[in-house]
Amino acid sequence: MRPLSAWLAAALAAWSAATGCASPRTSAPPRPPAVTTRPPEPPPPEPEPGAAPVALPEPDRAQPPWSQTPVAPIVIGGVQRERLEGGVHLRIGTERGVVHAWWPRGYRHRSAGTVVYLHGYFTDVDQAWVDHRLAEQFRRSGRNALFLAVEAPSWNGEEPFWPTLDALFAAVAELAKLRIPRGPLVVAGHSGAFRGIVPWLVDPRISEVLLLDGLYQGERVWSEWLDGAPRGRRRLVLVGLETAARSEAWLPTRPGAVFLPRVPEPRRGLRTRERSAPVLYMRSQHDHMALIEKGEVLPLLLRSGRLARSPAVRP
Repeated sequence: MRPLSAWLAAALAAWSAATGCASPRTSAPPRPPAVTTRPPEPPPPEPEPGAAPVALPEPDRAQPPWSQTPVAPIVIGGVQRERLEGGVHLRIGTERGVVHAWWPRGYRHRSAGTVVYLHGYFTDVDQAWVDHRLAEQFRRSGRNALFLAVEAPSWNGEEPFWPTLDALFAAVAELAKLRIPRGPLVVAGHSGAFRGIVPWLVDPRISEVLLLDGLYQGERVWSEWLDGAPRGRRRLVLVGLETAARSEAWLPTRPGAVFLPRVPEPRRGLRTRERSAPVLYMRSQHDHMALIEKGEVLPLLLRSGRLARSPAVRP
């Protein structure tokens, strides 16, 4: 069977080749909150100017490498609440797909930040929530934050679901009656999640982006984002395996960037110089899917950033 990382690399390479360094379009027909299927075939090249858009065929999502985890549908406007991983979990049905919200025991809104997480290809947010044990990873970060896991493109033919963070936050506030904290805003994503993150970079509230093997293109856009604020205000953390060659070619162009030859073990954590670097790059010893499935890297990166420690975590 073809390794999942090979599927991902081929699909994203094809998407990058077809789109160049252009930002993804910022509107998309929203996917229903119910579990549906999505195709993995790479798209054809972009049509000539003035030509009608090319419709991509819908492949069978019941085949590898798609997640087969079954998830019950939720109605638009529905909110399901439960205790999970010592915190509170809400599953929210919106017009732009499901949103999972989680906050830890001892959560304090006044000092909290916000983390928005986007999944990669061949899954949806409901399946990623289960398959990647996202609530557990959020808890293990030990951060005082409101964590939101949202729907993102799962194949080349799908566009980002949330054109702006304002639209996302408004839906969460309206449907779940949640207040978005005013602390640090961190955006994190795995693999093809970069397609949903790039359109958000115009939002000045984002102070930190964590990309787990996601620098498939757009180095100029990332440079402009970093340079668009005084040094130290914005931080980009990259972990590279499929994207290692591209990341390592770009790294020398960034002042103050720090390179690590491997992802540190959780016990070691990150040192002061690594935490303060405007760009931190780690070459991954983990395979592409283990970066998110193993459950170690995302908590490590969240702990290393600007979010305050949860009051429930002992110093």
